Amino acid sequence: MGRFATHIGRLAAACLVAALCCAPWLAPSLVWCGWLGVAGALALAVSLPPRAGMAWMLALYGMAVTAAFHWAPSVLAQTMRAGYGWGAAVFVPLVLWEAARAALPFWLAARIVLGQPLFNGLTRSQLRPDAQLPLTAAWWPAALAAVVLESVTPSVFPWRFGQMQIAWPLTIQAVDLFGAQWSTVMEFAHAGAVLCVATAFVDAVRSRRLAAPLRRLSRSGPVWLCAVNLLYGAAAMSYWSRQARLAPSRRVALVQVDPTYQSSAETMLRLTQSVAGKVDLVCWPESSGGNYRADLDRLSDSRRVFELSRNPQRGLRPWPRPTCPLLLGGQTFRGDNRHPSELYQSAILLDRQERIVGRYHKRLLMPFGEYVPGKGWIPGIGRLFPLREVIVRGREATVLTADGNARLGVMICYEDMHPEIARSLVANSANLLCSLINGASFGNPLTLRQHRLLAQLRAVEFRRYHLRASSTGETCVISPVGRVAARLPLQTAGILTAKVALLDARTLACWTGGVFPWVCCLLLLRLLGRQNYSDYSDYSDGRSAGM
Repeated sequence: MGRFATHIGRLAAACLVAALCCAPWLAPSLVWCGWLGVAGALALAVSLPPRAGMAWMLALYGMAVTAAFHWAPSVLAQTMRAGYGWGAAVFVPLVLWEAARAALPFWLAARIVLGQPLFNGLTRSQLRPDAQLPLTAAWWPAALAAVVLESVTPSVFPWRFGQMQIAWPLTIQAVDLFGAQWSTVMEFAHAGAVLCVATAFVDAVRSRRLAAPLRRLSRSGPVWLCAVNLLYGAAAMSYWSRQARLAPSRRVALVQVDPTYQSSAETMLRLTQSVAGKVDLVCWPESSGGNYRADLDRLSDSRRVFELSRNPQRGLRPWPRPTCPLLLGGQTFRGDNRHPSELYQSAILLDRQERIVGRYHKRLLMPFGEYVPGKGWIPGIGRLFPLREVIVRGREATVLTADGNARLGVMICYEDMHPEIARSLVANSANLLCSLINGASFGNPLTLRQHRLLAQLRAVEFRRYHLRASSTGETCVISPVGRVAARLPLQTAGILTAKVALLDARTLACWTGGVFPWVCCLLLLRLLGRQNYSDYSDYSDGRSAGM
């Protein structure tokens, strides 16, 4: 009976922690739930034996990932053109992968905190007491492991622990120093601070003295790190808000129309004409333009456009006689119209004479939508996800120059979730980030909001305004401090106008690239090496001598 009650208690704790961990993905304002969830997961992992700890962490994060991204099976089923059951069947291994990626940092941290070696045969009863660390120290080895795993393991939906804090911009400003991975470190640091406060409170109640626990709390590493991070956040938000006010600016218009209908092009044109002469740049979403051959250099000649384009939208002139540059998403092909040798997802920039003054080809394709991961070594997976056409990856971080000094770093749909894409564009002199997105296949509004959450850090990392023109949402303008300055309602047709600044300064995160994850990796390897050898060498020698 006691054992059964123990398992029931662990299950209840795991369900509660899973609910806390997924809450910020369902309601982003619940940032504090994420901190409590990570703190609870650390405490649960440390309280369990190694094998049981890993099993419960997998179960916990399996529940959390399933709840946070519960829309995925229907999307996978739609992609496979199959029933919901098939989508759920594919979703299960993806959940297990994501759960393992999330659970492993807690398991490693628990082994380190308890002084349990990873690669030799010592048991808990044989451990040296001085090899153990307090529970409140578990956050930083877990943070190191989480950063490394987030950086090196592939993921269909590349979420990070730190993205649970985006709704509170003050906590994420230091990503301009160390990159997006810093937000994950701070997620665990806040969890560590929660554990320190809880431990201090329990000690104060037990001892009935407040002074000693408060003194210990005032020397707590995670508490000080959180305080310094918040101070930097306040200073950075003030500084970059002032820089944005002083920088040159442009008025932009972002069109939100689902491009899958025959009347979509007419609707986009009508909305665009409503702001003609009032803005300096208009952005249409992904898949809103035509499919043009690579040697087509202008759209002003209707006959030539028809000859050098293909379905869908063959012969499309999106905005005849434009009053400002137009950025739109389309496709570019080489070779024959019917059987092209190369086909790219492209962002196309037109000037006032309808000349194509620049193209950017998508470099990071959407898994299962534009390419099938593992197609060469997993039998039959290509038949599960049939692709209409084979899309070729672009190779260049091409920056498109509009009127004046506006240099557009364009990302197409899936690309704005990945910092390395934006980093390469900013390194090539982009002073305005633009995302062109076609989210028409995502019927659940939560999916569209989560996509924006995953992209929101790009504005803070590189201190640029980030424009998102999406077919169904979320079309918005994100400021350089990470706030959504303006947005359109989801899944409605409309046009959003805003004034944005052109910022040219490069952040430390842009200069250093992906160095921070490597630093975390070296620190983690050093910690693990010392844990498995140095901490036990004297003990092993002493036990041998005693025998």
